[in-house]
Amino acid sequence: MTLDRRRLLALAASTPAITAPGALMGTALVGTALVGSPAWAQARTPLLLEGKKTLYQRILTRPGATLVGKPGESGGRAVEPFSVFFIYERTDAGGKPWLLVGAASDGKTQGYIAEMDSVPWRHMITLAFASPTTRERVLFFRDKAGVTDFINGPDPAGEAAKVLKEISAKGALPPTHPVIAAEPDKYVDLQKSFYLLPVLEASSSLLKSGHRMRVVKVASITRDAPAAAAPAAPAPAQQDAGIANFNSAVVFVIDASASMQPYIDRTRKAMEEVLRAAEAAKLTERIRFGLVAYQDDPKKTPGMEYLSKVFADPGETRTREQFMTAMQGLKATTSSTRAQAEDAYAGLDDALRRINWGRFGGRYVVFITDASAREGNSPLASTGLATAQMRQQAQERGVAIYALHLKTPESQADHAAAESQYRRLTAWPGRGSLYFPVDAGDPAKFESDVKRMAQALVDQVAAPQKALAAGPQAAAKPDPKADPMKQSIDAVGRAMVLAYLGRQQGVKAPPMFESWATDRDVRNRELPSFTVRVLLTKNQLSDLLATVRRLGEAYERSQLDPANFFNQLRSAAAAMGRDPSRLGQSNVRNLEQAGLMAEYLEGLPYQSTLMGMAFDTWKNMSVGQQQAVVDNLKSLASLYQRFNDDVDRWVKLNPAAGDGDRVFPVPLDTLP
Repeated sequence: MTLDRRRLLALAASTPAITAPGALMGTALVGTALVGSPAWAQARTPLLLEGKKTLYQRILTRPGATLVGKPGESGGRAVEPFSVFFIYERTDAGGKPWLLVGAASDGKTQGYIAEMDSVPWRHMITLAFASPTTRERVLFFRDKAGVTDFINGPDPAGEAAKVLKEISAKGALPPTHPVIAAEPDKYVDLQKSFYLLPVLEASSSLLKSGHRMRVVKVASITRDAPAAAAPAAPAPAQQDAGIANFNSAVVFVIDASASMQPYIDRTRKAMEEVLRAAEAAKLTERIRFGLVAYQDDPKKTPGMEYLSKVFADPGETRTREQFMTAMQGLKATTSSTRAQAEDAYAGLDDALRRINWGRFGGRYVVFITDASAREGNSPLASTGLATAQMRQQAQERGVAIYALHLKTPESQADHAAAESQYRRLTAWPGRGSLYFPVDAGDPAKFESDVKRMAQALVDQVAAPQKALAAGPQAAAKPDPKADPMKQSIDAVGRAMVLAYLGRQQGVKAPPMFESWATDRDVRNRELPSFTVRVLLTKNQLSDLLATVRRLGEAYERSQLDPANFFNQLRSAAAAMGRDPSRLGQSNVRNLEQAGLMAEYLEGLPYQSTLMGMAFDTWKNMSVGQQQAVVDNLKSLASLYQRFNDDVDRWVKLNPAAGDGDRVFPVPLDTLP
C-alpha cells in the first residue's frame, strides 16, 4: 500500500493534525468472533517477537482492515482502526502475506488480516508533537539514511527552513526528495484531535558535531479510509480564518493567608485599570478573567473560611463589574495557617480541574504568593501532588502558569525553597520558567507587574497574528534589552495561538505513512520535538494505580525490603512500556527474579527514570533519597487518580468499546 507523495505533502502542509492514530486493547474492538467459529479457532500460543522468550508479536490495524475466515478471502468483517491484535500465524495467499490474529494472548483467534492492513506494534511507546513555542516543525524522511545525512549536514536548520518554505509554496517536493512530509504548521491538541505516532524503530546516532541524537521510524494512522482525492491546500487567508476570534482565560490564583491583604488590594487596583482599558477596546468578550484563592483546611485550622475557593469562573464572568465584585469579596484571613509553607497546590488544583479551559485558546494562570507550597509528601498537603505532578497536570490541559513570588523580608528564610519550587512549577516547554520574583515584596513593584502582565495578555488577544509573525527563532532568542515578562508572554502566546488554530481548523490527515524523523529540534538539539507517551486503557491505568499504591504502602509498613520494592516497582514500569495487559500477572510482578527484565527493556526506544536505573544505584542511595522515591510514588498515585477522574480527556476510539477500553496517552515522565 503506497501513498501519492504529492497528496501527502499537500495535506501535511495544510492540516492541523497529521494523524489520529492510537491503540486500543481488548476484544471489544472486534466485537465477537466470526460467526460459526471455524476449526482453527482453538487454543494456541501467539508468535514470539524475534529474540524474545515471553513477548508476543502484535499489530495495529489500519483503516479498511477486515477479518476473514481464510487467508486470501475477500469481504469479511470490518475492523476498527487502531485495534491491537496478537499474531498467531503468518501465511501467504493470493500473492500477499496474511496474519492469523486474536484480540488477546489467551489462544482464542478471530480470523485473518492482510499484513498490508497492519502496522507492527512491539511496545506501547508512542510520540506526540511537543509544544511549538520555540522549535521548528518536524520533517519526515523516506528512509533512515535521509534523516541521518540531513542532520549531519553543514546547516540542517537552514535546509529545514528551505524545505518548509517549498512545501508551503508548492504543496509538494520532487519525487526524489528525501523528505516525504512535514509536521502541520498548526499545533494539534490531543484532546480535540486525538492522534499518536507509534514508534516502529529507534536508534541513537552520533553526529559529526559530536552530539548524539535519536532517530525514530514512526507510523501515522487515521481513523478514516483513504479519500478519493486530496483537497487543495487552503489559501493563507483561509488557513488563518478564525484567528480574529482568538480568546483567552486568565485565572488569578492568590494566596489569601494573613500577610497577603496589601497585595490583594494592589491586584484589585491594577485589574480595575486593565479591565477598563479592555472594555474601551471592546475586548471583554475575548479575554475573560477568573479568581481562585486558598487559605488552609478550615476543619483543622481555626479561623479559616475555606481551603480553596473559586471566586470567579472565566466561563461565567463576562464583565468588568462581575470580576471586580468577585475581587471585592476576596479578603485575607486574619488567622495563622499551620506552617510557613501554604497549601498552594489546593488552589492551583481547583483552578485546573474546576474551570472549563477547553473554551479558550489562551490558557493562563497567574499565581501570586509570598510563601512556598506544601509538597505532596507533607502531612498538611491536601492534594498529595508534588511540584512535578502539578506542572504535568497543567501542561496536559495546555495551561501556562506564571508565578509572581513576593520575596518579603518576613519570609526570607523561605525564599530559596519557594523560588526553586516555582521555577520548576512554571517551566514551559521551549521557554523555561515563567517565574517573576518581586524583590522585598515591594507593593508598588508588584502592582506594576500585575498590570504589565495582564495588559500584555490583553494585547495578545487584540492582535494574535503578531505571535505567529515572530516565528520560533524570535521566541527562542530573548532580547536582553526588552521586557522579559512581555517576551515570555509573546513566546508562550505563539504556542497558544498555534494550538487554537489547530483546534479550529480540523482537517483530515493522510490515512497512513511510515517515515523517519529525529526527535530533537534541528536548531536547538537540547529541545525535544516530541513528547513520549504510553497509551493505556482505563483498565490498565487502574491496574497501575493499584500497583503503585500497594507497593508504596507495603514498603512503608516494612512488608517489602528495599531490594524487593525496587525490583517490583521497576518491573511495573517496564511492563507498562512493553505490555500493560501483563501488569497483574505473577511473573511480571518481579521481572528481575523471573529473569525477564532485560527481555522487557531491550528494544524499548524510551525508558522512564526507574527503568534505566540499576539496583546498585538504588542500593547506594541514602535513606533520604530512597524516601524521595517513595514520596514521588505517592504523588504519582494522586496524579493517576486525576487522570482517571478526568472523563473529558479519555478517548473512545471504538464506539462499541466499553468505558474500560477508553485510552489516555500517559506521559512517560509520569511512569515510575
